[in-house]
Amino acid sequence: MKLQSMRTFTVALAMLTTTLVACSDDDPTGPGVRPAAEIAVVVNSIDLSLTVFPVDSPQDRRAIGIAQAGSPVSLAARNNLAVVPLGLLSAAAVVDLTTDDVTSVPLPDNSGATGVAFWNDSIAYVGNPNRNTVSRVNVFSGVAGPEIDVGVYPQAIIASRFWVFVLNGELDANFQPARTGSITVVDPKADTVRATISLSGFNPSAAAFGPDGLIYVINSGTFGQGDGSLSVVDPVALTEVEHEPGFGEFPGDIAIDDGGFAYVSSFFYGIAVWNISEGGFRHSPFDPLLPDGHAISSGVGFDSDSRLYSLIPGDCQAPSVALRSVDDAVEEIAVGVCPVGIAFTDVEGQ
Repeated sequence: MKLQSMRTFTVALAMLTTTLVACSDDDPTGPGVRPAAEIAVVVNSIDLSLTVFPVDSPQDRRAIGIAQAGSPVSLAARNNLAVVPLGLLSAAAVVDLTTDDVTSVPLPDNSGATGVAFWNDSIAYVGNPNRNTVSRVNVFSGVAGPEIDVGVYPQAIIASRFWVFVLNGELDANFQPARTGSITVVDPKADTVRATISLSGFNPSAAAFGPDGLIYVINSGTFGQGDGSLSVVDPVALTEVEHEPGFGEFPGDIAIDDGGFAYVSSFFYGIAVWNISEGGFRHSPFDPLLPDGHAISSGVGFDSDSRLYSLIPGDCQAPSVALRSVDDAVEEIAVGVCPVGIAFTDVEGQ
C-alpha cells in the first residue's frame, strides 16, 4: 500500500547556528532587524494545513491553509520557505513562513506529488510517484522543470551538497512491493541520473543523514507482514553497506539525534530506537518508546536543542497534538487534523 494511501487507511537540520551577541557596527542583522529564530513546521494531511510554531515558545502557534484539495504526507523546509507536495492534487504548495503566502506550483498530470527535499536555497525536488519521475521546482519563480526519470514509485527524497537521492518504493499496481526498493541518484547540476542503488529492504519510505555521514533508510515493508527494516547507504560509494531487519510493522519516518541514535516511528507500535554506532536496539518494536503512553506515531523529528517531537495522528477526525520530550517531561503542542510530517528551519523576522 502506498505511503499516502497507507496513512489515510490507517487513520481513514536546519540548525540554529546564530549566536546572539551584543550588536555592533558589524552586526549582520543591523538595527531594527530581528535575528533568525528556529521554528517547527507540521503538515496536517486531512485539514490541508501547516501548524507553525517557534521551538522556544511552542504555544505561540498558528495555522496556514495550503490548498483546497489534495492529500499531503510530506514536506521540506529551508530558510523562510516550506514546500509541500499535495498528493492527489498534482501540485506542490510553496509557503512563505513569514508572510503565510502560498504559491501553488503545477506538476505533471497524475503526479501523485509525494516526497520533497531542498537541494539549495532556490531548488527543491518533488516526487511524481504515479509517473516514476521527479520534478525540479524553483521555489522563487514557482516553475517546475522537465521531469527526470527515476525508479518505480518514488515517494521520498533526501539531498546532499552533490546529489539528490530519490527513494523508490518499487510498488506494483496494488501498491504492494514488487521487488526490493532502490535509490535513484540524481546529479542536480545536470538533472541526469548518476547511479541506481539497490536496497535489500522493501518499500523505502524515509531517510536521514547520520552523524557519520551515512544515509539511514527506513523500509516500510509489506503492509501486514511486519517486515520493516533499515538500510545503510554510503553516499560517496553510492552503495548499500548494511541492512538490518526487525523494524516491525510499517515503520514510516526516521530522525537521528546527535548521539547516534535513530528514532523510527510507526502507526502500529510508537517509536523504535536504534544505536547506529554500535548496532542493536535501545527500544525495539516489542519494547518501544511511548511518549506520554502513545503507542502510535506518524512522524518524528529533533529541533536544534535535541528535543524529540512525535506526531500523534489520533483518529484523523479532529485536531491532534505533537508531543515534545525533554528528559522525562512531555509537552503537548496542539496541531491540525492528522499530522504526518515535521520539519525545522530558521526564519528571519519572527
